[in-house]
Amino acid sequence: MDLVFVGGTGRSGTHVLAQLLGHHSRYRDVEIEVRFHVNPRGYPDLLAGKVTLEEFVKKLRRFWWHRIKAGEPFPAVLPRLPLGREQRGLYKIVPRERFDAAVAEFERTYGADPVAACRRLFGDLLYPLAEAAGKPGLVEMSSDNVAQGATLLRVFPEARLIHTVRDGRDAGASKVTKRQKRHHPRDGLEGIDWWAERLRRIDAAVREIPPERLHVISLDELAYGDRERTYGRLLDFLELDDEPGIREYFERQVTAENAHRDRWRDGLDPEAQEELRRYYERTLERLAGDGVHCAPELQRSVEHAGER
Repeated sequence: MDLVFVGGTGRSGTHVLAQLLGHHSRYRDVEIEVRFHVNPRGYPDLLAGKVTLEEFVKKLRRFWWHRIKAGEPFPAVLPRLPLGREQRGLYKIVPRERFDAAVAEFERTYGADPVAACRRLFGDLLYPLAEAAGKPGLVEMSSDNVAQGATLLRVFPEARLIHTVRDGRDAGASKVTKRQKRHHPRDGLEGIDWWAERLRRIDAAVREIPPERLHVISLDELAYGDRERTYGRLLDFLELDDEPGIREYFERQVTAENAHRDRWRDGLDPEAQEELRRYYERTLERLAGDGVHCAPELQRSVEHAGER
């Protein structure tokens, strides 16, 4: 199976990119973040011995199989679970019979070869999606994919990873509007700090990923900057031909409007916007000065926006 893992800071365009690739004849995009292969108590912690097989399987059978989305943005408090509250998990894309059989096989074989068992579990659960669509490849978009790239390449040596980046002001502002936990950012400045900290975490992981296995792409450049260059480089990295399906989706759906360009300005007067602009500029300079791998792409987007 031709595997592509898309990741980023969160609120950075991972869903957009996966959906774009899903419109190509080679790839079936997984419509949810499956998470068990990269999140805490998932494959990285399991293979490192930080959690037991039993602990992993317990979370797989419960949280990753079926969970309720966090409630209204913090600090709103709801007295009861509202009807229609969004439910998430593997149950939405994997039949229960297949799930139970795959987990049982995983438990049976894990002791003999942990890495092979992890590889098979992922395939047993998700490869039928691509097979049913008649496609030879699969795209998965959990946010931590690049941050856990070393583990993914240990389990899937043939996989390719794509790091999607987005203007830190817009990514941070989006996180603020979706705030559901006390530690999430409360304003634009905190949003930039949240974004930069996660970028640095990803950058530390990128140093362990072979360069030929990783591609950095800017949502800003893809949606409203140097669109054709960015689109072409993506196709080249994945060795894809341009096709009507993916081209049409790119031209009609991957747009500045749909990417919520400059959402960070909403509700801010000119003085506050200028403060945030300067803070972001200083943050970018620090990232570039520290050699963070995606800083040049982020700076290019600012230049194309006419801010420098």
